[in-house]
Amino acid sequence: MFKGHGGYREHTNVHTKNAVLDFSANINPLGYPEGVHKTVFENFDDILHYPDIDCYSLKKYIARKIAHSANEIVVGNGSTELFYLAPRALKPVKGIILQPSFSEFPEALKCSGTEVVPYALNDEDDFSFHYNKNYFQDEKAGMLFLCNPNNPTGLLIEKRTLLAMIQQHSNVMFVVDEAFMDFVDEPERYTVINEAGTLENLIVVRSLTKFYGFPGLRIGYLVAHANVAEKLLEYKEPWTVNTFAQYAAMVSMEDDAFIAASKEFIRNERVFLYEELSNIRGLIPYKPAANFVFVKINAEGINSVFLSKWMLEQGIAIRDCSNFAGLNDEYFRIAVRTREENTKLINVFKKVLSSRVCNPMSLS
Repeated sequence: MFKGHGGYREHTNVHTKNAVLDFSANINPLGYPEGVHKTVFENFDDILHYPDIDCYSLKKYIARKIAHSANEIVVGNGSTELFYLAPRALKPVKGIILQPSFSEFPEALKCSGTEVVPYALNDEDDFSFHYNKNYFQDEKAGMLFLCNPNNPTGLLIEKRTLLAMIQQHSNVMFVVDEAFMDFVDEPERYTVINEAGTLENLIVVRSLTKFYGFPGLRIGYLVAHANVAEKLLEYKEPWTVNTFAQYAAMVSMEDDAFIAASKEFIRNERVFLYEELSNIRGLIPYKPAANFVFVKINAEGINSVFLSKWMLEQGIAIRDCSNFAGLNDEYFRIAVRTREENTKLINVFKKVLSSRVCNPMSLS
């Protein structure tokens, strides 16, 4: 069931004469490493056989790369499969979600019959996370989902803050989505992946398709205590990860040159986008930490619904955030793309915000 994710090709029925620049999906603008294409076609005849049902080679490889044991790792068909797996296997009565956040979290809980307990982060505090013991006042709340950095706001939570909370509430399973951590500067200040193998109430989920640029292959992994990982595997469907995705993951994680180039490229372009957006009257960007920028609209007569429609008419897709729980039509999100594409985006924003050529009444 479609949940309203970014990705112009996935969900829009609007057709324009020219190709659309998709700023709605947060994928590495450099694409995928060269080795992905090579390994897929060199091993193309492997479609004659079933994939490795246990992803054994890939799990061993990931374990070596992140200094964990293979029995602490579960590989899935993208990180989303793993979000659904956690409540299905662990069966919490209630699950806590801090909003705004990734839309699949409440869906994952609901599909397992878990009651969703939402808490809204404060827009007056820029949706920053602060520990609040009230989140845990319900004794039946056995799981908590959160993103770090958060999607769509891009804000980060310090590692020490997360670990203090996780250790204080050992009766709650913390599922931490670190899908965009590869884009973050100084990730060691924020990631809790190193502790995931030792704390029995922590699951860290990583995506391999956003940073490495192949979302169509669908692959991700989680790290958890070996006892938790074993429990999760009891409820996981077989053969969810295809052969090419397994090959692509190993080739990509081995490409140090691609990793370094991507980090530098994203770092430079997000600074450029943030500074340019900050100079446009009517837009208030949040300082980005990953490969996307969260923006508040402060212009009379323009909201995210109308702006996204008008931008699409100009051949640019942005992510209207009005359907995120905890947000309204004052917010949108844009991905970091190439300098040429980012410059075009900025120029179109300047046009609409300065001359008000976007007439909301004409788009209603």
